[in-house]
Amino acid sequence: MSRNTNKNIILLQKQIQHKIGVPVSVDTVVAIIESFGIRDKDVQSDYGTENIRHLAKKLFAKLTSNSEKEVKNAKEIEFISNQKEERTDFIYEAYQFFKHYVLGTSHLLAIAIQLVTIVLFGFALYVFTGFNQVQSTAVVLGVILGMILSGGFIKVIGKEISTYYYSEDLAMVKQITFYLLKKGILCIALGILFLLTVNFLFSIFPNSMMLVTSIYAFLIGVLFLVFAPLHVLKARILILISTGIATFFGILLFTYTSINIYGVHFLGLSLAIVITVVFLLFYFKRLDIKYEKKDYKLSALLYNNYNYFLYGLIINIYFFIDRILAWSSYKVSNFFFPIYYEKDYEIGMDIAIIFFLLLAGSLEYSSVSFVKLLNKEQHTTSLINSSNYSEKLFDLYLKNTSLLFITAAPIFVIVQYFIYGEYGYNHFFTIPLNPLNTQVAQAGIIGYFFMCWGMLNASYLITLKQQKKVLQLLIIATIVNIIIGFILSKLIAYDYSVYGMLIGSVVFTALSLKENIKVFKNVDYYYYASC
Repeated sequence: MSRNTNKNIILLQKQIQHKIGVPVSVDTVVAIIESFGIRDKDVQSDYGTENIRHLAKKLFAKLTSNSEKEVKNAKEIEFISNQKEERTDFIYEAYQFFKHYVLGTSHLLAIAIQLVTIVLFGFALYVFTGFNQVQSTAVVLGVILGMILSGGFIKVIGKEISTYYYSEDLAMVKQITFYLLKKGILCIALGILFLLTVNFLFSIFPNSMMLVTSIYAFLIGVLFLVFAPLHVLKARILILISTGIATFFGILLFTYTSINIYGVHFLGLSLAIVITVVFLLFYFKRLDIKYEKKDYKLSALLYNNYNYFLYGLIINIYFFIDRILAWSSYKVSNFFFPIYYEKDYEIGMDIAIIFFLLLAGSLEYSSVSFVKLLNKEQHTTSLINSSNYSEKLFDLYLKNTSLLFITAAPIFVIVQYFIYGEYGYNHFFTIPLNPLNTQVAQAGIIGYFFMCWGMLNASYLITLKQQKKVLQLLIIATIVNIIIGFILSKLIAYDYSVYGMLIGSVVFTALSLKENIKVFKNVDYYYYASC
């Protein structure tokens, strides 16, 4: 072995030692070497070994020959010295679950206000019970397009802001927030302009209808976009405040002015956006942040985050596939529209989405507890106890999955009462639920339960930087959703498209569970590869 290769090995050993301290396995060392960008073809000339695994074995032997304390990196020593004994009793864990569940469902208060105003006034921020089916089609398509067009950017905003926020780099948080918001708004506008052009050329919908759809899509997309930073900045209460004020403002306009319903909705949505943007401006101004402006390239930023962008985009598409398939059925379509809103199907799915939103709150606790244990074990697990590493994380996964089932049970009962109870849906609305509504709702509830489970699995995989694999699984589930939903809606009845979503969700859960089991068996490798 030459002098240079010896020098390179010593240097690499110090780099690994500085990054992780004592490794728990050879796989861990392999992951770290690969994270440095070293390839199999490099190691023979640079390090004098056959391949990365052979080099990793050599380095593993060197790193574990010293005492554990000697090879700890600076962050590990600081972590252990500052580590306080953490409570693990039932009361403390219950409090943590309740706290994160409330945070995860905080947006439901804003939805609750919308439901109350619909019951009392027949009006909400972008809902009006007086719409006919053509108008409803235009508005609902606008809402769907807005959520889909903003979905990818929302995921990227959350990921990028979180990176800098938890590193306490508030200057970068401010810069990346406004940069991504501007680019996101521009991309939404370009996407809508493209759809308007296609519609103008091929006359898919009447141009006046498409214009209304486009305005709703733009305002809804921008609204969800400006809400995205609030989750990371711990300012979710502003979602309730902005939508509450905008809804009250809309009710005043609707009741005391002659402005048509579209104008009322557009002004209300614009007000909610303005309130949120003004808050963000004051939030960062209050911190008196000074920084040197960094130039970004959107293409580079999206390339580094394309898995997150596509995940956010596709999961929003996934949630609306069954509706589009149902509304595009020849048994429903009217006025020769390719997609035509069908009220009975939508009512059933709206009831099912209540179940999903209530259950999804438990995912926040699961994600936080997983990251916390992952970090703790990474810093404190010794080589001797490395076999317990995977067991502890898998036990936590089983615990969080059990919590998902336990949380789902009372929520299921509540939603069933809303469907069948004396003071449920039929008590508040003049037109009672029919068998089609309840069939769609029940199938939707089961489908959304499995989707929540799949999203729990996905959150663990994404934490371990397996977002590409998650994206692949989601694409498979989406294809299943489309194929099954299309076949059933055409061969049996349009409302059977909901079973496409149900089966797709089961597939997503099963595949993501299988991938989690694979990752847990080698969690040390995947964790260090993600560092």
